[in-house]
Amino acid sequence: MVERRTAGDQLRDLSDGSWLSAITIDRGPADLLGRFFLKADEAVQARGITLSFGTFEELVETNAANTDTWHPLIPLFNPKNGPLPPDKAFCLLGRDAAGDVVATQAARLYEWPNTSFFYEAESLRLFHADPARSKRPTERCVVTAESARFVSGNVVFSGGGWYRRDYRKLELSTILPRISRALAFTRWNSDYTVSIMAEKVIKGGMAERCGYTNVDWDLNLFDSPVGTVRCAFVWMERVQLLQDLSDFLARFDAGPQVDRRVDERRA
Repeated sequence: MVERRTAGDQLRDLSDGSWLSAITIDRGPADLLGRFFLKADEAVQARGITLSFGTFEELVETNAANTDTWHPLIPLFNPKNGPLPPDKAFCLLGRDAAGDVVATQAARLYEWPNTSFFYEAESLRLFHADPARSKRPTERCVVTAESARFVSGNVVFSGGGWYRRDYRKLELSTILPRISRALAFTRWNSDYTVSIMAEKVIKGGMAERCGYTNVDWDLNLFDSPVGTVRCAFVWMERVQLLQDLSDFLARFDAGPQVDRRVDERRA
């Protein structure tokens, strides 16, 4: 009799030191999540990238080194604004063959049993552990998105995404945000996964590429480290998250369709 091995079993067998070998599927449908992680890793490697867990200090350094193509990092991912313990936050770094960081993604958990995204954002506690100490003198956040009022419980903020310019046509914004959401879900049993996106980014189709199901307006930042900007509040529930991963497995081609110049760059 042949033993049926699931994708979750394959993940548990990994011992190569990759980001996959650090994953334990503690919550959620193991086979779906296992198959997703394996396919997502295949897709990342097919694009010439090696993914690994990094530190938030590395994320801050990468942001500072790429200001020509990346706005200042949102303060909730900067350790100077509050602790980011490994049991409640993680950072993923994608490196090219030379070892240079060419893509980033991060997530952190907020436990809000008695409050909501709306109150935490407007109070600036979303962005700063101690707003009175680390916020700018006139920094404000004004939220009119109605859905922000009921998003509570185990809430994961997924963001910190950046892709070096020569890697931006390789569909990484379709892959890495989903890795972040799936990993956060199986670690923390998230009720909601959320992010905020500037109006220009929304108009460029980023919410759709990332797979966010709900886009709600407005969230306005004033005098923040990322500037004064109109944003949308994007979010999904756990059922929507799992359906999106299932859809990804069904439709996404792990091998990139890229032009000759990309092949030459990899060589």
